[in-house]
Amino acid sequence: MKEGTKNMIRLDDKRCIVGFDDGYQLGKTANFIFDNGVHRLGAIEPTLKENSLFYDGEYFKVGEGRSAITEDKISDDSARLRTMTGIAMELQNAGLHKAKIVLAVGLPFSNYGRDKLKLIDYYEQQNMLEFSYEGEDYSVTIIKVIVCPQCYSAIASRLGNMKDDYLIVDIGSKTTDVVYVRNALPIESKSITIEKAMVKWIKEIQRDMKIQTGKDIPEHEVMKVMLKEVSNLPSVYAELIHGMMREKIHSLELELAERGYSLDYINIIYVGGGALMARDHAGKYRSHTAYDCDLCANAKGYEFLAGQMLERR
Repeated sequence: MKEGTKNMIRLDDKRCIVGFDDGYQLGKTANFIFDNGVHRLGAIEPTLKENSLFYDGEYFKVGEGRSAITEDKISDDSARLRTMTGIAMELQNAGLHKAKIVLAVGLPFSNYGRDKLKLIDYYEQQNMLEFSYEGEDYSVTIIKVIVCPQCYSAIASRLGNMKDDYLIVDIGSKTTDVVYVRNALPIESKSITIEKAMVKWIKEIQRDMKIQTGKDIPEHEVMKVMLKEVSNLPSVYAELIHGMMREKIHSLELELAERGYSLDYINIIYVGGGALMARDHAGKYRSHTAYDCDLCANAKGYEFLAGQMLERR
């Protein structure tokens, strides 16, 4: 799914910066969003070229459904295959099939220091990639990997204008990152990661819907209701789901308050896909709360930060 029309950042000598946000539900570049599911087909060529990737003698379908949540994303090739898909989408959008890539990726704020070098090593182990996506050939060399902290990246380009105290909240698929900003600088000691996020909430809503209605509601139908998209579910089911989601957002904000964040006066910015959920299920209106609902915000931020780092060097 195409999200925007941001131009690719091109450097000298045919180098490009590509930001990729490898979520536990969606893969996101600056311009594209796709499901994070990876299905290995082996030597069997798929009937349809849509979402098909050919790499290292095997065919894959990338972007159909959601992959199971794992402890990390670098224990197999799935993250690399999703990254190649994102790169192909951006290159095709820019009219390129061969490029030297500065790859900008991210990690949860609290895991950044611990896992940064592992993620760089993961991508540098196989940095020359020859593959086909949807029938078109691509030749990519990853010349540098830059790892950025999630959540912070989503607002990095406007940090200079944030001259007060701000709480940046990024509700992801597996975790919620919370970054405290004071006078345009992130305060690491007051920034946390909370184990409350979309996939866990959806599973809990499915369980509670089963108890209340006796029906098994598919994950994608729950998502449609939460995103206010057209759904075939009865309106009474939709209202139940909205009520449960309001409880989830209230629970998250209650935990933030219990951890010492004064939500009644601090500026709050919800970012990314979770901002949609927070905006539509907020328990009350606050004039100092904003919702940046750009699902590609982190990927765009990775590119911005990578560009700044390269300029300084």
